[in-house]
Parts: sequence; C-alpha cells; structure tokens
Amino acid sequence: MIKLLKTGLLVILILGVTATTSIAQDKDMMKRSVGPANFFISMKDKIGMSKDQEEKLMAIEKDAIKKMEEISPAMANSQQILSNLTKDDEIDLNKAKELLKTIASLESEARFIFIETMVLEKKILTKEQRDKVTALAQEMSKGLQPPAPVKK
Repeated sequence: MIKLLKTGLLVILILGVTATTSIAQDKDMMKRSVGPANFFISMKDKIGMSKDQEEKLMAIEKDAIKKMEEISPAMANSQQILSNLTKDDEIDLNKAKELLKTIASLESEARFIFIETMVLEKKILTKEQRDKVTALAQEMSKGLQPPAPVKK
C-alpha cells in the first residue's frame, strides 16, 4: 500500500510539473485530473496501452471528477461560513465545531476519492505497464530533485 501511495504521489508530482496532452484534453472531456489516468495516457505509446485501456481509464477519471465536483461546493461553502464565523465578535463555538467536522468529513471523502481513483486506474494497467510507468516517472523526477549537499 505504501508503494502504491508513493508511486501515486510521484505520478501526481510529475503531472503537476509537466504539461501533458491527452485524449481528455483533445476532446475537451476534462480540464483536470483526479488520478494518474492522464499521465498513464501520455505514456501510452511507451507502455503499450490499448484503446480499451485508455477508454476505461477515462471513464474512471470522469466518474472521479464528477464525485469531486459534487463535494467541492459544500466544502467551499462550509469553509466560507467558518471564515465568516471567526470574524464575528461573538463566535458560536458549537457552530464552529460542527463546521470543522463537516469540512473534515468532506476533505476525508475527497482524499478517499483520490485513493480510490488511483487504485482503480492502476488496476487497468498490467504489471508490466505499471512497472514501465513507475520507471518513467522516476526517470522524469530525477530532474526535479534538489542537488545533493556538498560534503566538506
């Protein structure tokens, strides 16, 4: 599980740094990504991805984006209400506590959606494809590493 999370975080780091063109962007299906699908698809020729795999990845990604879009307004609203509440002279601590619980619950749900999406999308690839993607992501991240400290 730790290896899965590390790989997923590495992929997300690469996604954040590199701009990739994907079928989703080409078709204006999605403007953003929840899981590693866009990264996987950007490497499709290097890992030998089939059209069927690509379509399955996009379906999972589309579903994840829909789920995130459903909870985002509630999270933003709760955060705004909490922010306004803390500006009052008299702060209702019970209300603040309830808002914090709501926000924590929504953040937890968003994290779960991310993890679930990552797991589902990785299952679409074969072990060989996952190994290739991991190797490619590690190779790409080498340029992102800070230089090693100089030993004196």
